[in-house]
Amino acid sequence: MSNLLKELNIFFPMQTLDKPMNKHILIALDNLLDDYIRHHSKTFVMRLDVHLPKEMQQDKIRDFNHRFIEKEKNAGYDPKYAMAREVSRKGNTHYHMALFLNGNKTKSIYRHIKNAEKVLRNVVGEEKKAEAWIERCDKNKNKLKNGILIRRNDPDRKKREDVERQISYLAKTEQKEGVKGKTFFSSKTK
Repeated sequence: MSNLLKELNIFFPMQTLDKPMNKHILIALDNLLDDYIRHHSKTFVMRLDVHLPKEMQQDKIRDFNHRFIEKEKNAGYDPKYAMAREVSRKGNTHYHMALFLNGNKTKSIYRHIKNAEKVLRNVVGEEKKAEAWIERCDKNKNKLKNGILIRRNDPDRKKREDVERQISYLAKTEQKEGVKGKTFFSSKTK
């Protein structure tokens, strides 16, 4: 646990222990996760990254996000999300997304990844589709599985901690320094 989180009395295992974390984003993620678990007996949490062509960054991410969440909602998954914007060393903006879904309706990331890819292709258009992609976040050095199902009353905290570790990646401060404007977006909690 980081000293920052010790001061806040928050236990949130982090994926990037060696990097500074944004405490406000960690708190928002924790609140979103708690709220979702309160409303669903099973919660499925997954990550994906959205990469857009450089000239489309700001205007297209809102469109992508709206269409993707609407598609997931129409399919009955009751989606909530958190999204963090970052700029790579090469100057490319990308978005890390945590997706919270009704675990009674889904247990795999693949349908949701396909939905995101289809929406992204529609948003950027045929001529730019080669410059845009969805990263599945299923290959990482910390060996965390992408797509974790949590049962509300499960006494074993390991899955909850795995989810917290997985979504904490959105709170790293590295690559957010050069971002103009807001760097974190999320669904409203109930």
